[in-house]
Amino acid sequence: MTAFTTAGWRQSLALRVSAMFTLVVVLAAAGLGSYLYHAFAGEIERRDDIQLLGKLRQVQLLLGRPGAADLLRAQPDYFRDTMSGQENSLVRILAPDGTPLADINALHETYPLPPVAGVAPTLDAIRSWTTSAAAPGRVVAGSARLDNRQVHIVVARAYAERSAMFAGYRRQIAGAALVSALLAALLAALWLRRGLRPLHGVAEHAALVRPGTLAQRLEVKGAPSELLPLIHALNDMLARLQEGYARLSGFSADLAHEFRTPVANLLGQSQVMLAQPRSSGEYEDLIASNIEELERLARMIESMLFLARAGQDEVVLVRHPLAAVEELEKVAGFFEGMAEERGLAFACTGDAALTVAADAALLRRALANLVSNAVRHADTGSTISLIANRQADAIELSVSNHGAPVASAHLAHLFERFYRADPARSDAEGSTGLGLAIVGAIMDLHGGQASVHVEGTRITFTLVFPAA
Repeated sequence: MTAFTTAGWRQSLALRVSAMFTLVVVLAAAGLGSYLYHAFAGEIERRDDIQLLGKLRQVQLLLGRPGAADLLRAQPDYFRDTMSGQENSLVRILAPDGTPLADINALHETYPLPPVAGVAPTLDAIRSWTTSAAAPGRVVAGSARLDNRQVHIVVARAYAERSAMFAGYRRQIAGAALVSALLAALLAALWLRRGLRPLHGVAEHAALVRPGTLAQRLEVKGAPSELLPLIHALNDMLARLQEGYARLSGFSADLAHEFRTPVANLLGQSQVMLAQPRSSGEYEDLIASNIEELERLARMIESMLFLARAGQDEVVLVRHPLAAVEELEKVAGFFEGMAEERGLAFACTGDAALTVAADAALLRRALANLVSNAVRHADTGSTISLIANRQADAIELSVSNHGAPVASAHLAHLFERFYRADPARSDAEGSTGLGLAIVGAIMDLHGGQASVHVEGTRITFTLVFPAA
């Protein structure tokens, strides 16, 4: 039970805020009560000390009157009765040699004799003492003239009623702090319940999120300012989820479409071939055709696996400084035979000393995809340009060719999976529709960018690498 309670305490924001609010209120109430108590007690004690000095002054005046010595011997209680008859006032009058002339002590208390502070003692001359009943007391000593001789006067007082009053005051402060704590806890719970209502609305909305409700957004109007960052973040997350889900749905549809054609070809050709007896040569032709379709499927699956691994950051880069122009020439040499069949030529230009920090295998794969795409779609007899140059703090490798114009509406989607600008490109031999998507993924892994630019009939693909 203790572990559960501790876990609930740590996990509940409302409980923690309520407890902290209650603690702050209790500390504030206790602090204020303590300050007021000490201020009140200090003022009462100061006034009692002033009153004690007043009683001393009153005795001094009585002793200075004519006949005071005879009155002191005959009626000593007169001095106590003159002082408002307070039985808790103690008076002792001593001769200069210390002989008691009068000792008014109805409480039979023993109290100290402080040093005589002259005719007009100040508050600093007052001393504290404790009664037999553990009540606080105060005493002061002064001098006076009695029948032309100097005597000592000691006036003391016990404050049992003051201690009881202070104790009651402390109980009231403790009770007020306790009531304040209970009210603070109740109010904190009510305020938090009301204040966290928008947060509950966010939770309820999040619980309703489904693939079909991703277009809904949290309402920003009227939301507390503290929740606005959370609401904006959730709305942005929903937008990304909606976009990702739309891409996933489109990718699934494109994937089914791309797989359907080769599978249908394999199935149709095999069924036709098995419909009647065939010669061994016809079976060999069928197997060769099926192998071509299976190789296309294998390339597509391998490309999809690469994109999936790149999207999960599972591809480990091994960067090396590579000569940019040399890499372009290597790729051009690999496709030289294919280019000659269509009457195409390559032109590789750039600074021979220019280097790019990249993974050699991935860089060549990206360039090969771009050059392969250019060879398939370039106008017969044209030249494919491969250029390496430096722009500010980046290295640019570009592949450009003249071919059928590409509408600007398609440019933003060319690096998406299975996207083709026109039906003619979808029928390109050996194309899986994933080449440019792989190029984009490779550039993301390198922290660079792949872009496309069209000017008339000339289309240029550019790979931008951060400078080493």
